[in-house]
Amino acid sequence: MMSIWSELIKALGQDENGTVVMDLRWKIQEPPTISETPDSYNDPDGKTVFYKFIKSGLEFGFRSGRLNHVHFFVQPHEGYSAYRADVLGRVAQAWTLQDVVRELGPANKGAPARVDMLIGKVQRWSKYEFVAHDLRMEFSEDGHLWKVTIVAKF
Repeated sequence: MMSIWSELIKALGQDENGTVVMDLRWKIQEPPTISETPDSYNDPDGKTVFYKFIKSGLEFGFRSGRLNHVHFFVQPHEGYSAYRADVLGRVAQAWTLQDVVRELGPANKGAPARVDMLIGKVQRWSKYEFVAHDLRMEFSEDGHLWKVTIVAKF
């Protein structure tokens, strides 16, 4: 997969069927599995539609028809293959917690790893807040990047 990090950042907030998102889907070169949240969620903003690119390690989440968030599965997880492209201009698997702090400074928020009784293990995470989006980075026990999520602010 080619370098698409900056394009994914620019795509946040864009229309699900718009040119920007459609171009990204073409670049990923994998047909997504599409699902949505159940009616029982009664979400006032409507259902979240998920585009799961299992082999590419990506998941797009659309809210109200616009790209709300992207999950990058840097390590294989829940059937997803590892995302094998860039994060912040560097191969995703090359990042460690120390590298992130050196590059971005201290996080706006974060928490150590823990076990939650309902959802199981929660990885150590750091959240960086930018003007147009938030960046959440999760790390494995050895300090390597495990998962990344970018979330639009709109």
